[in-house]
Amino acid sequence: MPAEAPSLENLVQASAEGQAAAQRALYERLYPYGMSIALHYAGQREEAEEITQDSFVKLFRHLLRQQPEGAIKPYFSRIVINTAIDLLRKLKRREMPKDLSHSLVATSTSRNKGADRIQEEEIFRLLQMLPISYRLVFNLHVLEGFSHPEIGKKLGISEGTSKSNLFKARRKLKALAAAYYQINQPTLPK
Repeated sequence: MPAEAPSLENLVQASAEGQAAAQRALYERLYPYGMSIALHYAGQREEAEEITQDSFVKLFRHLLRQQPEGAIKPYFSRIVINTAIDLLRKLKRREMPKDLSHSLVATSTSRNKGADRIQEEEIFRLLQMLPISYRLVFNLHVLEGFSHPEIGKKLGISEGTSKSNLFKARRKLKALAAAYYQINQPTLPK
């Protein structure tokens, strides 16, 4: 019978002790989880990979100093989110967000009949088309459950700006989804 895989708690403990094999195993177990979070924030897959890699560096540094209290996944999730925010702030300072809606290309030639479900990858694609400031607020509020005062504090913006960015993000997502999926508007009877 094959040996049972060590628990996350055991991997965290061994990683904190500097055991390279445990760090590798922890990396392999948490990588998909970290990427799933990073993809919500990144503009493209390469950015998500960078966010995830940087998050692991931070995680292992923290573990060598002090083990987190509680479960590792929520702890790692906070690291990924904060790393994403840091990276996106740097990117925002370097260049103004581009409106990518002109490059929106449908991957299917069939018309949406309403029965099709939007796949997770397609949702990521739509989120990635949002300007950075909209994407950050949308993800923090809708996906992570932060309040507008919390988002304002985290991003260094006012509560009103947070609310405005969320409104604009939702409006833009709706427009992108309508164009991308050719969503039919209900018609009134004649």
